[in-house]
Amino acid sequence: MKRLRICQLITELRPAGAERCVYELATRLDRSRFDVQVAALRGGEVADRLAAAGIRVTVLQMRGKWDLGKLTRLPRLLRRERIDLLHTHLFHADLPGRPAARLAGVLRLVHTVHVAEARWRPWQFAYARFAAPWCDRIVCVSHAVRRFHARRSGLPGWKYTVIPNGIDADAYARSEEVRARRRAEWGIPDDHVLLAFVGRLDRQKGVDVLLEAMDRLAERNCAVRLVLAGDGPQRAMVAERLAHSRAGRLTRMLGFVHDVAGVLSAADVLVAPSRWEGFGLAAAEAMAAGLPVIATRVAGLSEILVNGQTGFLIPPDDPAELAERIEHLACDPGLRERLGRSGRQRVLREYTIDANVAAHERLYRWVWADPEGTSRKG
Repeated sequence: MKRLRICQLITELRPAGAERCVYELATRLDRSRFDVQVAALRGGEVADRLAAAGIRVTVLQMRGKWDLGKLTRLPRLLRRERIDLLHTHLFHADLPGRPAARLAGVLRLVHTVHVAEARWRPWQFAYARFAAPWCDRIVCVSHAVRRFHARRSGLPGWKYTVIPNGIDADAYARSEEVRARRRAEWGIPDDHVLLAFVGRLDRQKGVDVLLEAMDRLAERNCAVRLVLAGDGPQRAMVAERLAHSRAGRLTRMLGFVHDVAGVLSAADVLVAPSRWEGFGLAAAEAMAAGLPVIATRVAGLSEILVNGQTGFLIPPDDPAELAERIEHLACDPGLRERLGRSGRQRVLREYTIDANVAAHERLYRWVWADPEGTSRKG
């Protein structure tokens, strides 16, 4: 059986959700059947982690979207490495990836859509229609993302495959030792419920809604604390708001955190007030850690969470409801335990990393084995 040469192409390699997916896939594919490397338009520390794991990494070092000179390196790379299948992640990697694959004679291309993009981006869906013949399959990380993308792009259903993101549940098993150490380091009293937010400080993630909910909880003297694990364009806004609000005395900004499992070990509840998502990787990781999750009823999150069984789903942009649900869980440790246990069981049933990798391996082999594309409409 031919050992397929796979190149994963992504926009950049800073630590974030899609980048973590690329890392897990590149490092876990069966190396006896797949020769995998990663390319990125811009770099980041995930490149170092991939290299340390023995994965070849090429960073094109683009200075901006229109740095066309650097893009000439991509077809040369694909040709030189004799890539059989290019797997693009995120729009700005897919945009040069499809024509580069054609120029280089790459026979197969798969693209993953990681988010149900709520911002006005009509050109992305126009490109998906225009360049549809250059893509063998569009992978979506949830059924909600598939429905969203198909509706906007107008592409037929047979063009899509849903492969949910996968979680290494063992990596998120909670540690009482880590819990005690982290809470002492952050000054969290033993009798306070610790909320965690894990993600980019970005409007998409709804951190402003969370801070407004924390203001309400501070007024009620609710025994909760909050840690914000992440960085992003709203960092300065968040810091300014915390300095001049009631929520400030209950909240600690951690910045970017490598040890997400450690944060989840210390926490009692994960809060994910996103305005839009594709899957909700942080929520699934928290479920793997046995935490209840309060999240918004948006694409992705409403698919992986079961309202009332693994946590609570609330409307987006509703700080009053968010505060109510937080207070509800803060006052009921037995409920937190039941929801968290159910969430971990759901991840172990539905969202394992082994199932994710195996599904990609099947897709790659299936696409490669159909040189004329005759079976891809079924």
